Amino acid sequence: MGEAPSEATTIRFEARGRYDRATIDAILDEGTMAHVGLVAADGRPVVIPMVYARDGDRLLIHGSPATRLLRTLKRGVDLCVTVTLLDGLVLARSAFHHSVNYRSVVVLGRATEVSDHAEKVAALDRFTEHLVPGRLATLRPMTDKEVKGTTVLCLPIDEASAKVRVGDPVDDPEDLETDVWAGVLPLGLAAGTPRSSADLRAGIPIPAHVTQWSR
Repeated sequence: MGEAPSEATTIRFEARGRYDRATIDAILDEGTMAHVGLVAADGRPVVIPMVYARDGDRLLIHGSPATRLLRTLKRGVDLCVTVTLLDGLVLARSAFHHSVNYRSVVVLGRATEVSDHAEKVAALDRFTEHLVPGRLATLRPMTDKEVKGTTVLCLPIDEASAKVRVGDPVDDPEDLETDVWAGVLPLGLAAGTPRSSADLRAGIPIPAHVTQWSR
């Protein structure tokens, strides 16, 4: 599956590049998971899915201080963070020209640890608000133990680019007269029906920030 590597296709691929911060920030704000890639200390490439959040001009990631990935990143190694949104399956008249509509961002650089306590708390709060806006106001504050037990790293969004594929399939002219259906099957992230925890006290309603969650 994929489009022919012709000159016209090369132009189309290049046209998918986006470098403006408005596009990059919008994709990062809509996404929920990132894939963080780096070369580990043993020389092997590693890619790990992680929750992230954008805080202005920087990207935040976090995890346990005991995690090998976080320990390696704290040493200032080069890393690559990728966020991808799948918007649709592009179904062409031939298998060769099938594709996907998508939006993605790649951020390159070196992460630094957030060590100031107040800044770290604010960063951890940002993760919650990124995933479920409105959730933070209903929760108790994080304890000092919880804050100390979490490593937070920030990556400046200095070297970043986006790629976007939209629109219909691009078929060969000779295939346009066939009787094969062609078009786009839209996809998106949708929430199911919330399920209350089995140990939830009776009478606690599901809050609006849960029932009305969307991306």
